[in-house]
Amino acid sequence: MNSAFHNIQELRALSDMRSPFMRQLFEFATFHKVKLFLVGGSVRDLLLNRRTTDIDFTLQSDTLTFVRQFADSIKAPFIPLEENPPTARVIVSSLDSVPSQFQLDFTQFRGKTLADDLRLRDLTINAMAIPLEAIMESDNPEVIDPCDGQSDLMSRLLQFPSEQVIVDDPLRMMRIFRFAAQLDFEMSKVSFKQVQKHQHLLPNVSQERIRDELLKTLNVEKSAPHLLQMCKAGLIAQVFPTVNILSDYWDMLDYFEAYPIPTSLDSHRDEINPYLNEDIALFANRKSLIKLCLLFQDSVNDIGNLLKLSRKSVQFLKSLVSGHQLLLNSNYTRYEIIDFLRDAVSDWRGILLFSTVIHPISSERIHKTVDIYYDHLLPIMKQGRLITGGDLIRDFELKEGKEVGMLLEQIEKRQFYGEIRTREEAIQFVEDIMRK
Repeated sequence: MNSAFHNIQELRALSDMRSPFMRQLFEFATFHKVKLFLVGGSVRDLLLNRRTTDIDFTLQSDTLTFVRQFADSIKAPFIPLEENPPTARVIVSSLDSVPSQFQLDFTQFRGKTLADDLRLRDLTINAMAIPLEAIMESDNPEVIDPCDGQSDLMSRLLQFPSEQVIVDDPLRMMRIFRFAAQLDFEMSKVSFKQVQKHQHLLPNVSQERIRDELLKTLNVEKSAPHLLQMCKAGLIAQVFPTVNILSDYWDMLDYFEAYPIPTSLDSHRDEINPYLNEDIALFANRKSLIKLCLLFQDSVNDIGNLLKLSRKSVQFLKSLVSGHQLLLNSNYTRYEIIDFLRDAVSDWRGILLFSTVIHPISSERIHKTVDIYYDHLLPIMKQGRLITGGDLIRDFELKEGKEVGMLLEQIEKRQFYGEIRTREEAIQFVEDIMRK
């Protein structure tokens, strides 16, 4: 379980007897005459009084050696992350009543000085630093802020430190929209125009990094207006040049974010919310993938390939689309609902939520589907098969192969339809077929 800090006092408290690593780090750095700075998002969140689970530091040189030696000194895992700039991670634990882990990331200056390094960062609000010494010894520590990020924090404004940082890493054009969504900040008009100017650089970024940034944005509760702005800036067209997002799809995304669970399913929220928030892949849970599918419902295969989504993510997207088509053409007879639930397996909830946004489903039909699942299908699934392939081979002298598989499928289908309820009825069914 990760813990978090959200002010100077709490951060310093990580040096007490239960979580001594901040004091250990400070003393280790002091002994080795290394100047450490809290930096980037850690400073931003500290100034916003916003909880965070990661603690980021920067130092001038010999980063990997310093971090490895520090990790060894406290017997903590050392994880090298990058060579340029040299970056490494240390995982430390506290001894609270609830065990907690903290992630300490250390990055070497990307410029000759700290100020040079900060000016190379993605946003002004992420281009601030605080000396570790000041954190440990002062309640009002000095903030090193060459890009005036503190003013932008107070104004709730997002902007790039310079136009060059976009050229250095074009993914920052997507990232500024993600931060706007996460922090509920506004993007400066100058920065928006800079994104429009340099949008053509985005295809130079790897598909994997673009995918992760898009999914992180979709994970924000109210991502729709920021994704629409991303689209207006030209970034979506750069990522998906052959895909057209209809205006109705933006409305659907906006509606789903406002009302992800229909009122007719209110009594099932406690099980639907964990289902939606369960991770399917890195940065991708079912809720974010439903949102992705609402935007690109006509191009699921293309999206899966372009973003290099995981196999499980693509399967879920396809099940949403195919399940929706099944419901769209359904009269919601008992047999049709049973077939739908069997085909959808555990994702019937997601399909129902997805389909309800595109073509509203009456409360009566939703209740009927839910009741059939819980009152009829679920008990049968818990019961399991009435007869196995081994039973058929042994009792009816059949050979292993397609015939056995077909018989099992017919028995299972009739079991779910309620036409076969016991093992004896299943055996009788096979005997009748064998006579014929």
